[in-house]
This record gives sequence, structure tokens and C-alpha cells, in this order.
Amino acid sequence: MMTTTRYLLPGSLVAGTRPIDRLFEQFLGYEAAIREDGTPTYALPLDILETEDAYELHATVAGVPQEGVEVTFESGMLSIAVKAAPVEVQGTFIRQERPWGNWSRKLELPKEIDPAKIAAQFENGVLRVRVPKAAKVEPVRIAIGGPGKASALPKGRG
Repeated sequence: MMTTTRYLLPGSLVAGTRPIDRLFEQFLGYEAAIREDGTPTYALPLDILETEDAYELHATVAGVPQEGVEVTFESGMLSIAVKAAPVEVQGTFIRQERPWGNWSRKLELPKEIDPAKIAAQFENGVLRVRVPKAAKVEPVRIAIGGPGKASALPKGRG
């Protein structure tokens, strides 16, 4: 019987799964875009829940202080930006699986929301954004005027 022995060199610990990681990053869209200052920016993964009266977005932003997270709403677009916090390490990485860099996400929200009541909370490295749905507009029946019936339109117009 033959036994196969593999020797792992320190560089192969990092490079071993990189081709598979790249495949998933390209498929899922998490591959980083590099900014001018050299800091990578990734698409922020989100969980989005719909309840009866709101949409709730959850994002994990562990290791980032609350001041490094920004949530804005403008022209129907909700934007979340997370600024990278510097990480000081003592030693040399043998394997680095957690991406370091900025995170960003933009979502076009449905028109049936109440933008004045959007609220965000940050606790234990989890960002939660609550987007309340607007009250449903009920259809209004419009009376049609005719000969012998009262009309809401002034005479001579319409």
C-alpha cells in the first residue's frame, strides 16, 4: 500500500483556497474595487426582511466604531458606507480570510415608504436599518357630473 504525504509550505496556506475564493467573489459580487488611496471597497452583504409595516436591513460591521458607519437616503436611494478602521498586527499573517477595507451598498427603495421615519441602530457590530412602509393610499371614488347632476368643475372649463 502506498501513502501520499503532502507538505504545506507557509505560502500555500494562503494561496490554497484563493482560486475558489475569487470564483465566489466574482459570482456574488464581493470582489473589492480599489480606491485611489489604495484601500479596497467591498459590497456590504445585507439581510433584508419584510414585515407587515416595514423593511429591515441587517449588516455585520464588526470591528468598526459607530462613527465609521454612515447611512443616508436621497432620491429614493438608501446608501450605507462603512469606513475601514486601521488594524495593527504584531507578526506576519499566515492566513488572512477576513477582508480589510471599506464597505459600501446602495439600494433603491420602493416608493411606498416613509423616508422621514427611517431609523438606524448600531449595536455589538450589527447595523440595523428600519424603513417604515407608508400608509396605504385607498382609492377615492369620484362622482361624475352630467345633465341635471351637480358637477365639481366650474362652468366654462374642462
